[in-house]
Amino acid sequence: MSARLRVGIFAGGQSAEHEVSVASAAAILAAIDRDRFAPFLVYIDREGGWHLPTAEAAQLDGGALAAATGAGTIADASARLRAGGAVASMTTVRDPSSALAARAAVRSLAETIDVAFLAIHGPFGEDGTLQGFLELAGVPYTGAGVAASALAMDKVLFKDVMRGHGLPVVDYASFTRSAWAAAPMGTVERAIARFPDRSVVKPARLGSSIGMTLVHGPTEMPAALVEAFGWDAKVIVEAYVANARELECGILGNEDPIVFEPGEVRSHREFYDYEAKYLPGLADVLPRADVTSELASHLRDLTVRAYRAVDGAGMARVDFLVRGEEAWISEMNTIPGFTVTSMFPKQAERAGIGFGELVSRLIDLGMAADRRGRRGPA
Repeated sequence: MSARLRVGIFAGGQSAEHEVSVASAAAILAAIDRDRFAPFLVYIDREGGWHLPTAEAAQLDGGALAAATGAGTIADASARLRAGGAVASMTTVRDPSSALAARAAVRSLAETIDVAFLAIHGPFGEDGTLQGFLELAGVPYTGAGVAASALAMDKVLFKDVMRGHGLPVVDYASFTRSAWAAAPMGTVERAIARFPDRSVVKPARLGSSIGMTLVHGPTEMPAALVEAFGWDAKVIVEAYVANARELECGILGNEDPIVFEPGEVRSHREFYDYEAKYLPGLADVLPRADVTSELASHLRDLTVRAYRAVDGAGMARVDFLVRGEEAWISEMNTIPGFTVTSMFPKQAERAGIGFGELVSRLIDLGMAADRRGRRGPA
């Protein structure tokens, strides 16, 4: 048998989605084809320390991997959110002295693995920074390149690009922390003037609904902005679409991608918040939505157009707000979740692509993108 490809599964990271990343990595470790691939866990702790593998990774479930890294579980993070604390816990890996700074890690990374499977969500993992780092290290990686990752991560820039391509998005406005610090009441007044009724306030560059608030009226705007600015230096405020369904389309491929049929999430809470996303029983994740064939075709077309507009690669999940037959693109996730409650692997399975095959395809697509050249000739 030929030598197995060494796959570094990247988990953790410095963002508030640390626990989600560890859960995704555990699912990937459980599903990866060990006849073709030799998986190695590359763990990045909350302080940015890199823990490079010394041996092939064992198959661990989410709880065991969380315990091994000291990351904590999604349930732990949810409890801290309910208590009003930050998602990120203060725990670290069992042996903090083993951590390497990123600068040191890059020197040995290319000797350790052949390809990186990126399962780090949010800033410093999904926003182009890690992708650029790997390109400097000469390591192929799964998913979108630097530019697509950065654009999709920033909700304001993403909507700017969508609007520039004539794709439908809801009305939105952005505000900066510096403007907020200089004139907080002026920022509140501008936000209320633009959105006097219900609106949605979010950190511009964070996922998993962390820091997000559904504003019911002007009196709730100040607290919503305080919450969002606590997570990011840029905040987006969006028009609220009443009675909208939340539909999602996964897309898989490079130049000639396939689009999965639309799925739907139905939160049992007021909106699809962090707990509803990741704790079983708080939302219904339906990999096939009950929609007309015309609407399904329209959403698939919008998914491909959005993917090509940002020069996507590997995979993405495009989220929509839908009311009747009208649809607005909400956001794009270039590293969608791979947890047991996540839509993307559920949609792939419904399309006949099991979890293990999905992992294999993503590795193959990452290698193909590297051979093609992410940036063209050197």
